[in-house]
Amino acid sequence: MTKRFRLLSALLVALALVAAACGSDDSSASDTEATTTTAAEETTTTEAEAMEEEAMEEEAMEEEVAETLLIWADENRVNALTAVAPAFTEATGVEVEIELVDFGEIRDQVTQAGPAGEGPDIFAGAHDWTGELAANGVIDAIDVSGNGGFVQTALNAFNFEGQNYAVPYATEAIAMYRNTDLVADAPATWAELEAACADAGVATCVVVPGGGDAPDAYHNYPFVSAFGGSIFAFDASTGFDASVVNLDTAETVEGIEFLEAQSAAGTIASTNYDGAKNLFLEGEAAFWITGPWELGGMRDQADINFDVSLIPQIGDAPVQPFVGAQGFFLSAFSENPLLAQSFLVDFIATDDTMQALYDADPRGTAWTAVLDGLSADPQAQAFASSASNGIPMPNIPQMGSVWGPLGDNVQLVRNGELSGSDAMTAAAEAVRAAVAG
Repeated sequence: MTKRFRLLSALLVALALVAAACGSDDSSASDTEATTTTAAEETTTTEAEAMEEEAMEEEAMEEEVAETLLIWADENRVNALTAVAPAFTEATGVEVEIELVDFGEIRDQVTQAGPAGEGPDIFAGAHDWTGELAANGVIDAIDVSGNGGFVQTALNAFNFEGQNYAVPYATEAIAMYRNTDLVADAPATWAELEAACADAGVATCVVVPGGGDAPDAYHNYPFVSAFGGSIFAFDASTGFDASVVNLDTAETVEGIEFLEAQSAAGTIASTNYDGAKNLFLEGEAAFWITGPWELGGMRDQADINFDVSLIPQIGDAPVQPFVGAQGFFLSAFSENPLLAQSFLVDFIATDDTMQALYDADPRGTAWTAVLDGLSADPQAQAFASSASNGIPMPNIPQMGSVWGPLGDNVQLVRNGELSGSDAMTAAAEAVRAAVAG
């Protein structure tokens, strides 16, 4: 029996046991004879088979078989879940109820409704909720070790203290839009980008949010990581370690000093998000670094011919942008954890369901088979490849203390008001003080 179907098999055993328990307790002489005969026949069962059945029954009976499994999801996930629910019901006899909840409200509602016994068994959410929800006992770990279909970056995103806490379905990361009328070919390195802008004769080469009047740590993280820098120490097996702040390491400082030099030279314009977007849409900027959420709008407009490619390599390795991921969490307050895990690992983690989830919201995927199928859409594939190169935004609670100090200090660098070295020293000190409490 493969690991993938152990949960489902255990559930079916549980259902059979419950059905048997509902039978008559009446006995008679003929019943006694039948029992004696049955007992004799059962002695032919091997010891190994008996032990396996007993283990499955014990696992299944730990949980009372429920009549309904409750899932909370946003509008982009409801249809795919609705489509797969009948197969689960047919296999288990358990109905699946899917409630539409605004994505931005799910986390707060779960933390309030769960302890009161009124929350869902499963809910959709973002990976950067993981640390807070796990630390507060709101979610339970999910074992997906027997399933090799996930993009590793997506699994890393939901890793907290060495355990996986979701079945991921989506990833997203920023990449680079290019005005193909100004620059025909995608630059592979930053030096090639600079040369392309010089050849095109553009006044504005690259626009990236995070300068001007609005800080933006997220869009500027590729410069933090360009030479191997990071925010916190990270290990793929255990996750992020907030006790080790890396914002003022030599590698991080080198990346921000590179950003400082590019800003001073005018290669990177000091703009906020709207300013960057407008410069690109008006045909004044050759390149725009931002995310796949703008792809639909770019395809709808007709003024700018464009393409999408990876952010050009700056150091010795591909640029690592921040990666955001979304997945389905298992509530720690679920009365039906075995059912919920079976739904997730046996019915969500499949090619068909993952494709349906991507089709409903094509920002990026956490499933390798869907990723492989993006070859027909090179622009979407570029964003997916960027996410594969990236590193998940830290999912630990201490990350809340990073956005302000990092974004504010990088903004000062972008605006020519502070050196890269001083900015990272200030950011690191502020984060360490906040983490220490």
